[in-house]
Amino acid sequence: MKRQRQVLAWLLAASTLMAGCGTGADQSTASGNQESQNQAGTQSPQRDPEWIGSHLKYDVNSVVNGGEKIELSLWTDPEIEPFYQEAVDKYTAIHPNVSISIVSQPWSDYWTKLPLALNAGSGPDLYRAHSGYIANVANYSYELPEDIFPMEEVQGDYPEIENVKYNGKYYSLPLGSQTNGGVYYNKEMWEAAGLTEEDIPTTFEEFSEVGKKLTIRDKNGNVTQYGYSIDHCFEEVLPMLNYINGEPLFQKDQFTWNLDHDTTYKNIELLKKFIGEDGFMMYSDGDCEDQFGHGQVAMISQSAWVGGYLNETYPEVKWGFFMMPTQDGGTPAAYDKRVFEWTLGVSAKDEAKRAVAFDFFKFYIAEEETLLKHTIRLSMIPAKANFADNNAIQEQPHIAVLSKHVDRLIFPGTVPTDEAVRKALRGAGSDIFVNGKDPKQVIGDLQKQIMDDTVKNEFEYTAIEDKYQHYDEFK
Repeated sequence: MKRQRQVLAWLLAASTLMAGCGTGADQSTASGNQESQNQAGTQSPQRDPEWIGSHLKYDVNSVVNGGEKIELSLWTDPEIEPFYQEAVDKYTAIHPNVSISIVSQPWSDYWTKLPLALNAGSGPDLYRAHSGYIANVANYSYELPEDIFPMEEVQGDYPEIENVKYNGKYYSLPLGSQTNGGVYYNKEMWEAAGLTEEDIPTTFEEFSEVGKKLTIRDKNGNVTQYGYSIDHCFEEVLPMLNYINGEPLFQKDQFTWNLDHDTTYKNIELLKKFIGEDGFMMYSDGDCEDQFGHGQVAMISQSAWVGGYLNETYPEVKWGFFMMPTQDGGTPAAYDKRVFEWTLGVSAKDEAKRAVAFDFFKFYIAEEETLLKHTIRLSMIPAKANFADNNAIQEQPHIAVLSKHVDRLIFPGTVPTDEAVRKALRGAGSDIFVNGKDPKQVIGDLQKQIMDDTVKNEFEYTAIEDKYQHYDEFK
């Protein structure tokens, strides 16, 4: 990494692009253009390759697009924009003939606008990719070319690369995996309640007792601090509780979602008990991560990205993390699912732009410094092999804990209806806990609608829960 920084610093300080060797499919074109440019006296003599990266390496002395000017566009959302912008700045500093403009769309609009723009021919050349939405953009996206991404090198960096295949193809590389799996707690509130590390609960009964101790009421009996919240996170918590209680997300056919069953309704009753009888859980249709940041609640369950969000948005909050308790305190079949976050997708129709887009993609993976920041910000269990023991990652309380339980986190596969189910479950949480609707009616209707839409839209997939090493421990 030290050598990489030296190389990049030298290159970023340069005022002109030095000539170099072409890579991948562009090599002959780059060489031809390089020779003519040298004859014209517009560029300096060719330099030897200077490589950065672990297994998949990038030559920072290479010439892209034959040194000719070219403009690309990249779409993302505001949360990730700074990392792509940093990478673009580094890339264009060593390739000043390349211009990459970044267009940022709110996450709520991003996955609606992107497929529409790509379909209309006005979409970007590169985009922030996501496994949950690949079905909507696969027809406009390009597979990773073997000459730029040799699979032997890619597998060296990404031992779990098979987990980002969609319909047998690689459209992106993984940033890391997201999961819920547990509980974030405010350390200062924990201490104020007289709790220590010894009080971290391992059973639901112990969790309830801790939640009560963390709940504070004023003299009129009004709650001023709740012990726990899953507001706007029912879509994360219900599958987690189902897994913990031995119920997978998919039925035996690995196609039909498995939500409408007794385990779901028992878990909903448990959450209702936390709200009503035990009185320590709030559900008000807010966002639990902001309730936690504002000091309204002492514990929340939310996906791992919230760790980076808390660090950035509420840096004054001191928080810790523990795995979700179980009914009897034992090890469950699985603590939760994990879903792989993807990096970039390439959708450039123009061949020259596509070649440069993939070249930038390769640079982004090989440069690593920005990629590491991106991984930490989204609080990933890192996918890149040499990030696994990185101190900056392991200093994140939840990643340090979750990393010890990876063998009990299940990857269900790249399922194109995953995001639709998540959105539907979020609405179901509001219907059940805020609007008081019957859980069996809400969940039953949800599962039927999801499967009807799956058939209607001709989504084809096969989940891989049955490939999980502890699958035989499910019911």
